[in-house]
Amino acid sequence: MDTGGNSLPSAAPDGVKRKVCYFYDPEVGNYYYGQGHPMKPHRIRMTHALLAHYGLLQHMQVLKPFPARDRDLCRFHADDYVSFLRSITPETQQDQLRQLKRFNVGEDCPVFDGLYSFCQTYAGGSVGGAVKLNHNLCDIAVNWAGGLHHAKKCEASGFCYVNDIVLAILELLKVHEVFYYPSLAMDANIVSQCHLEICPPFLGNPGLTQCLLITTPKLYINYYIIIFSFRFSGLILS
Repeated sequence: MDTGGNSLPSAAPDGVKRKVCYFYDPEVGNYYYGQGHPMKPHRIRMTHALLAHYGLLQHMQVLKPFPARDRDLCRFHADDYVSFLRSITPETQQDQLRQLKRFNVGEDCPVFDGLYSFCQTYAGGSVGGAVKLNHNLCDIAVNWAGGLHHAKKCEASGFCYVNDIVLAILELLKVHEVFYYPSLAMDANIVSQCHLEICPPFLGNPGLTQCLLITTPKLYINYYIIIFSFRFSGLILS
């Protein structure tokens, strides 16, 4: 699915073009949390369609993420929790009511067809982006399927099953010194698990525009969590 490795013009003072890797799996929009659920992976497909319509894909290296493996997920998550996600299906969930309660899988985080594949896909994009950045193969990595930061080590939470942010940070920490920047909300789960240094908040409205004024190397996650490392440009997770 590689469509080239062109660069995007930069708004940075140095005027240097940034090489962008964009991770996208065409199947990600097929996953369905259920009727009435506010989490809609189909929006990721809509975002991709907008990128294509505006001609932005030609300026990026478009890559299909490799699915995260069990051992990748277990770098943060408990083995029994990952095993549960791999085995649970809509057909078998009634036989595992105790496990559903234990791992907080239910109304907010429902069981749906392809649940584990969905987790592997979005986590694979985030970890893959971190790997690209670690090897200096791009300046900015994008995974709009990611950013599911509520997931805990042993349970689902807030529509999130696998915490791809923690997994990406753990990968980045192999090479980079990473600083956690909570601009609108504090995610103690990420800070405690990754042992990150916390930067002080911006004064005023902490938006991405202000972040761009600080330093070129950056990692954007889920609109309001910003992580800085001084040797790469950024990983964007939605």
